[in-house]
Amino acid sequence: MPSQAEKKPVIYLIGTAGHPNYGDELITASWLRHYARQLPDAEVWLDTPRPGQAAVLLDGLHPGLRCVDTLYHACWNAPTDDPAETLAFGARVITEPGLLPREATGVENLGRVDLVHILGGGYINSYWPKHLALIGAARGMAARYGTRLALTGAGLTPLTDTSREPMAASLSEFDVVDVRDEPTHAAFTHDVARTTMTGDDSVLSLGGDPIFGSEGAVRTMLSIQSDMLDVSLDQVADYVVRTLRTWAVDQEPVTLIECHPPVDSAVVDLVRPHLPHMTLLPFSHLWRSGFPAGPGQRWIATRMHSHLVAAAAGAWGVALPVSSDYYRTKHDAVVRLGSGWVVAPDLDDPVPASSVAGEPFGGRLSTLVAAKRKVAERVVVLARADRA
Repeated sequence: MPSQAEKKPVIYLIGTAGHPNYGDELITASWLRHYARQLPDAEVWLDTPRPGQAAVLLDGLHPGLRCVDTLYHACWNAPTDDPAETLAFGARVITEPGLLPREATGVENLGRVDLVHILGGGYINSYWPKHLALIGAARGMAARYGTRLALTGAGLTPLTDTSREPMAASLSEFDVVDVRDEPTHAAFTHDVARTTMTGDDSVLSLGGDPIFGSEGAVRTMLSIQSDMLDVSLDQVADYVVRTLRTWAVDQEPVTLIECHPPVDSAVVDLVRPHLPHMTLLPFSHLWRSGFPAGPGQRWIATRMHSHLVAAAAGAWGVALPVSSDYYRTKHDAVVRLGSGWVVAPDLDDPVPASSVAGEPFGGRLSTLVAAKRKVAERVVVLARADRA
């Protein structure tokens, strides 16, 4: 048998790439590039709801990448939304492949995995309660096979009253637990003492990865979604138009980027009559050509990753928290990192334009990247470690 030094690590990533959604794709791409630098010979499996599209979007980022949806079938087949029962069902799938007979081959393949890494994002919470099966399955792999476990850049709120305790019990068995926002940290740091908070996983790409581009880059940029709104899209569109009039840029070129097609282009018909020089940058162009952000720009964004990445490029903007218990937490987390953006308190009064210029994140960007890289180093060590 090959020695551990000769054995190629088998890494099992869990994420939400492939819908597509720019933030989810960026998080996954960030880690694939990191693993390609650190463990280019590894066998890397990505479990995601849309493996076919993920394979297209992420092609070439790691030579050992294969995309599947095995453990998402555990989520889709979970018989209940109860947190404890869903966690337990995820664990049972590992020991009872017959629970998912069509996925049994994929489940049995999990016995070869050295590291399960649940990638960051906001997809395990009370909005998608059955995704708790992902944590349960990871815990089941550790119990049966001695698999190492990591969860990074996670936003696990909002929580239900009955979910925090069973989630904490499961996460306490993870080797690395890293979160991206204060509410998640506060919910779990007492019971999961090793919890760190280094921000969204896409920070890993902000230290030099090729994520920026010039296509569509103009002074005024928009990133406006139509999903997960607490208010109507008409209200959001009206606020955007009023704000741009206040800024005296409504007759200038404006670019709307589509992070999540088609829900991020739904606003076009509502704002185009008032913004005659607006153009839409479709997701396919955004992903292929790079994120069009730079110093001197002014943004209005509902998407958290637009806020984060544009701020890292030196742009200033206004973040619209279109859902109080989800997107406000996201934007507050980026402001906490030092983005310098304003989070609009409501959709009543437009936020005045700012000409504030300076180093991205107040000169702290390299520090933020270094903290995330330190987490990444710990995760890579797990991939190389002997299993119990």
